[in-house]
Amino acid sequence: MWLAVGIVAALAAAAGVAIAQAGSESGSAEPTIQIATHTEHQATPTLSTPPATERNVVNPGAAACSKEVQAAEAVVLVAAAATEHWREHVQARTDLLAGKNSEEQTKAIWKRTRLLGPADKAAVISAVAERAATRGGCNGVPGKAAVVCKQRLAALDAAGTANRAAAGDWAAHLQAMAAHAAGDFGAEHAQDLWVAAWTAAPRNLDAAARATAALTAAPACKPA
Repeated sequence: MWLAVGIVAALAAAAGVAIAQAGSESGSAEPTIQIATHTEHQATPTLSTPPATERNVVNPGAAACSKEVQAAEAVVLVAAAATEHWREHVQARTDLLAGKNSEEQTKAIWKRTRLLGPADKAAVISAVAERAATRGGCNGVPGKAAVVCKQRLAALDAAGTANRAAAGDWAAHLQAMAAHAAGDFGAEHAQDLWVAAWTAAPRNLDAAARATAALTAAPACKPA
């Protein structure tokens, strides 16, 4: 079975986030905006794997390898989606500072991405658990195919790990926004966390973009 995975490279670095935005629906104000640099915003990559062939169904080794690669792909997909929402969140602030967005437009982007956050977190947790459950599935593939499939998995896992790091920044920001909205700390501390998250965001966003782009050079896994 061919596990050709089509990937549109994406994800670029961006800037920061409004930590107090979680309380916007209840009337809480956004924190003071401060300037930082960023890179251009890009689309989330997509991955696709064709269904198992009859040969893979009757070949346990090939079927197990197919399942492992699919699980690794799923981690990349969901973690990249979470990373993209984080990127949009920080890009909105940067665009506001540059005069590209109005305050109203920026808050709309913040709200939309924030509301997607819980689903992002749940999807990443589920995909990572499935990846762990399928690990080693390609070990039963013989010969040259085993080497190629391991190379593919290494590239997928690298992209998954990098995107999970950026998605982790997103989850941490969501948690901080929720804590601020709950009254755990005031606006001044919220602003400090906001600036710190915004300043640090490019590192993991850039790494995620590089690792995802590297998938285009990884060989296709053909276990059967």
